Amino acid sequence: MPTDETPGSGDDAVDEPAFRQSAGSSRSENDPVPAKQPRGWRLLRMLLPILILVGCVAAIKFGKAEMLRVRDACGIWAPAITVPIHAVVAAAPVPSDVIAIANGTLYGYVPGVVYSWVGWLLGSILEFQVIRSLATSTARYDKENRRNQGRLPRWLTKFPAGHPAFLILGRQIPGAGAHITIIAAAVTKVSWRRFLICSVVAIVPAALLMPAIGAKLL
Repeated sequence: MPTDETPGSGDDAVDEPAFRQSAGSSRSENDPVPAKQPRGWRLLRMLLPILILVGCVAAIKFGKAEMLRVRDACGIWAPAITVPIHAVVAAAPVPSDVIAIANGTLYGYVPGVVYSWVGWLLGSILEFQVIRSLATSTARYDKENRRNQGRLPRWLTKFPAGHPAFLILGRQIPGAGAHITIIAAAVTKVSWRRFLICSVVAIVPAALLMPAIGAKLL
């Protein structure tokens, strides 16, 4: 008996536009979606080169003579300017010992030790926070960071970055020792508490030595 059904109709019929929409949505769900970089990530990416540039310029321009002018102009408030400058220089990949030496010359040994210790500690915190934030801004970059741990120097990977001996003794290496230690700690997610405690101890030898040179005790 003839029927009025047309080909493709009935229970097995499929709505072609709906099928295409469903297939398209299925493909989009299976396709990897790139992680969107948050605003904080972009700001930190801008902050890091600016920090390095400012620190390098300050290291070149800001010496004993400049610190002397700041002290004469600001009096007892001079450390409120010189200590943050010391922190920025310490966070950049340039030597900051000259500021600690000048602290001993301008303020005397004991105040010079205190200001140098505070400046180095603030610089360490700043550098650690910037690198840590860059490494862990999103889950995607966090995973990439864990894979990239193998890119650290081979000799460095032999030492656990979170071990107090590494965090303290590594900073005593002249030159880039402090920066290598901070970068390794930030990338490998050393806890804030451990990093801060070890930094407080690790900075003491240089904070005692450099102002003594400026105060002509050595």
